[in-house]
Amino acid sequence: MRKAALLLGVVLLAACSSLGDLGSIFGSQSPSNPSSINGTVTGLDTSQQRIDLNVTHVNNLRPSSSQSTGSVYYDSNTKVSYQGNTNYNITDLERGDEVSISGYNNNGRYVAQTITVTRNVRG
Repeated sequence: MRKAALLLGVVLLAACSSLGDLGSIFGSQSPSNPSSINGTVTGLDTSQQRIDLNVTHVNNLRPSSSQSTGSVYYDSNTKVSYQGNTNYNITDLERGDEVSISGYNNNGRYVAQTITVTRNVRG
């Protein structure tokens, strides 16, 4: 059953060039079994607690479109780190930062549990 759900998610992901809210398309249903997204930050909306991304990988698979975009949400429990610094703030994220996100589907929204900055645009 889980493999079928994963396959369906990959097929849906491949069919979408603009992903929108990633939770409605992909993401585990449980914080205890997160899925992962890698991408480049294109925007940050702190009033909506949303990070917009150009998505490069979902669960280590590439989307079929090179221009896949999506939104990831965060909450007060989301942890952000950069170069081992776990006191990194979400508001420190910038357009162009490359991130690896682990999260889950919460009522159709992909909510980040952890965000790791893998490349800071400022170097």
